[in-house]
Amino acid sequence: MKRESIQDESLLDYALREIKARIQNGTYPPGTKLSTQEISDSLGISRTPVVAAINRLVAQGVAEAIPRRGTIVAQLNTRQIKDMIEVRRMIEEFSIPLAIKNMDYCPEIISKMEETIQYFTHKVLTDYTDFANLDTQFHQLYVSLTCNQQLIKLYEMNWSVGALFYMYSVAKMPLSRHAKAFNHHKEIFAALLSRDAEQLRKRIQEHFEIIYASIEWYEMQQTSNNPF
Repeated sequence: MKRESIQDESLLDYALREIKARIQNGTYPPGTKLSTQEISDSLGISRTPVVAAINRLVAQGVAEAIPRRGTIVAQLNTRQIKDMIEVRRMIEEFSIPLAIKNMDYCPEIISKMEETIQYFTHKVLTDYTDFANLDTQFHQLYVSLTCNQQLIKLYEMNWSVGALFYMYSVAKMPLSRHAKAFNHHKEIFAALLSRDAEQLRKRIQEHFEIIYASIEWYEMQQTSNNPF
């Protein structure tokens, strides 16, 4: 995508989105140096918004500034990722009564969640990056039903870091292993629409069991590839 094709998006937001996508899909794996010149050349924009985007990533914890080495993609171990996912689970469970209470006041959010569900229902899972982005969008929309701006900000800040590294890890999994999570969003949404707090809690807990299983699979793969 060149600069002239960017319409409703600032150059900073564009650079930020593209760099995050490259971290997520493994183009810039953990430990990779983020070269402002290389990124600006590849995006067809000046270095100024790229520098600003990288600084934003440092502030978010996605990247790390190393003296005399430059800025690199942060390296999180699976324990750190699990801790972030645990915080995410706690926020999503805490959000249940507020989300149910505010549904009638937030029809635009419900509509966007339904659009995402329709994608999950009718789209064949062929590209992990698309699914991962939609998964993040679905859960952020759900938490936004709380209408608690501090909670929403906390959720997004926590997950902006954790999601990238979790997604980078599980993106190495065969797509067939994602089918259960791919379809499970429909069950979460149905429980929300039914206003059944206990069912919604159960579906959310089941969803996180799938996530934990994915991380365990990745850990086993890493262990088998590095026996020493």
